Amino acid sequence: MIKKLHIQGFKCFDNEDFAVAPLTLLAGMNSSGKSTFLQAIRLIYRRDNALDGLGPFSELVSSLHSSFKIAMTSGVRHDVFEYPESENCEHEHVQPGLMSYISAARLGPELHLPLCGNKEKGRDVGVKGEHVIDFLEHHSELAGLPEILRRPEARSSAVRNNVSAWLSMISPGIRFEWESIPKADLLRAEYSGHRPGNVGFGISYTLPIIANVLGYAALVARGDEKSALIMLENPEAHLHPAGQTQIGGFLAKAASCGVQVIIETHSDHLLNGIRLAVKNKFLDAEKTAYYFFDYDFSEEKSVIKQPVIDDEGYFDEWPDGFFDETEKNLERLL
Repeated sequence: MIKKLHIQGFKCFDNEDFAVAPLTLLAGMNSSGKSTFLQAIRLIYRRDNALDGLGPFSELVSSLHSSFKIAMTSGVRHDVFEYPESENCEHEHVQPGLMSYISAARLGPELHLPLCGNKEKGRDVGVKGEHVIDFLEHHSELAGLPEILRRPEARSSAVRNNVSAWLSMISPGIRFEWESIPKADLLRAEYSGHRPGNVGFGISYTLPIIANVLGYAALVARGDEKSALIMLENPEAHLHPAGQTQIGGFLAKAASCGVQVIIETHSDHLLNGIRLAVKNKFLDAEKTAYYFFDYDFSEEKSVIKQPVIDDEGYFDEWPDGFFDETEKNLERLL
């Protein structure tokens, strides 16, 4: 599990140190550093093939620096990525445990999804959620889910049953099933007897998150894996406010049982779901961390604030722009 992250000269960051908790939430304005935080961790884990589409490393150096350095402390490990690479920098490929990154640009309702190659089979659901059914197929008989993540209606600790039960928090009563078509290298999902396109984007966008979290939680609980990290961009996308609150609580419960979760979000409803989980003792306050990012154009760097939550779910401060737009709008209406 990641404990600390140091970022120097990488994109919008000058020289920053972050404490990383079992649940870490990233908030702030657009283009203020949230995705850069996730990209830094992905570089440590996946190295050169982590950031396709962002250009060469030379384009990722801050305007304030001529090089960048990312350092991550995880238990007794200390891993470093530098550009340009220094003589003393060890670019050892990190394999501390499971790691999954799910982008905000997830697939919508798809009639079919592809089978993935044997090398990556069952490791995660894919950046866009494209391998979610393949992931579930690989772990179809996986049991041992921690009690806190079991839904009463699932009636077992099996991941398969609980995925469908957790989807009911988005669409009450929905039944989720899938089938494999091996000779066509395809997998097909079905929701209450309907094609994915007939049930909306919220289910398709949420399924990879629920499946990945439950699969990793069971693997860690069983001792099959020592650690698991899931990084999520906008898990609230396409969800009703009540569903956003539920997904926040769900992720907080996952963080309480060995799955480290880092969330980039714009949703106050999701945040409140986490706050309620803390208040209701599903997750200790000290096992959470919150960062608010703003970009200072005059200084050409991100400015970071860290509100601290107490055991009742209250923050010690609310930086301007930190999930306060509802209150601002209500004041304008009065």
